[in-house]
Amino acid sequence: MSVNISEKKGPVVQAKGIHKIFGNMNHVLRGLDLDVGKGETVVILGASGSGKSTLLRCINFLEAPTAGSIEVDGTLIRADAPANEREAKALEIRRKTGMCFQSFNLFPHMTVLENIIEGPRTVLKQNRKEAEEYADELLDWVGLTDKRGEYPSCLSGGQQQRVAIARSLAMKPKVMLFDEPTSALDPELVGEVVEVMERLAADGMTIIAVTHELHFARDVADRVMIMDGGNWVEEGTPEKIFNNPEQERTKRFLAHIL
Repeated sequence: MSVNISEKKGPVVQAKGIHKIFGNMNHVLRGLDLDVGKGETVVILGASGSGKSTLLRCINFLEAPTAGSIEVDGTLIRADAPANEREAKALEIRRKTGMCFQSFNLFPHMTVLENIIEGPRTVLKQNRKEAEEYADELLDWVGLTDKRGEYPSCLSGGQQQRVAIARSLAMKPKVMLFDEPTSALDPELVGEVVEVMERLAADGMTIIAVTHELHFARDVADRVMIMDGGNWVEEGTPEKIFNNPEQERTKRFLAHIL
């Protein structure tokens, strides 16, 4: 499978001054900046409640930032833009970003194949033959060709997550966002999902991943970023972060998970 990635130079994802406040008091993100280059794999680590998942959801506007701007592959949205402009551009960004969640979110009444072709057929207006051909290519790539006609309830959690990844890739995104994609899986099923993520990174997809799979962060990430209380604490190569962190908060966090 060839990954359809952007030819745009410079950052594919650029977030500037991102704040997110829920209600009047819960200030989850506090002015974050983030640049992610074409083909780069960035892993975000941090304690529960630090804002990691909220940031991912702001990147594709599943959560609208309270302040700041997001740009994905040339589509720029400012938080203070008029609502109709924000919504139109948010749709553009969502077409450019695939996202895999903790839960698999497959349509239970659709087969594996139908789940994968639904987006290309309804959003990209592909004809069925074209959509099915690419879906079969993706199913082969994630090792699930024999599950083409099965329903999600017949699949293991690892298989469902691989179908969810294939479904995202069917939209030919420029960026893949992973929000703890293995946290709902039994330990023996984690490896099959991580292996697909590793191959995706090797093929040149731009990836932002929130995950506690530390071997993925060590072996695959170009950068590891530590978040705490809605702020960046530290960033660097995996070698620097895991072997020679500078900040005490990073050291304390790593001491709990290593």
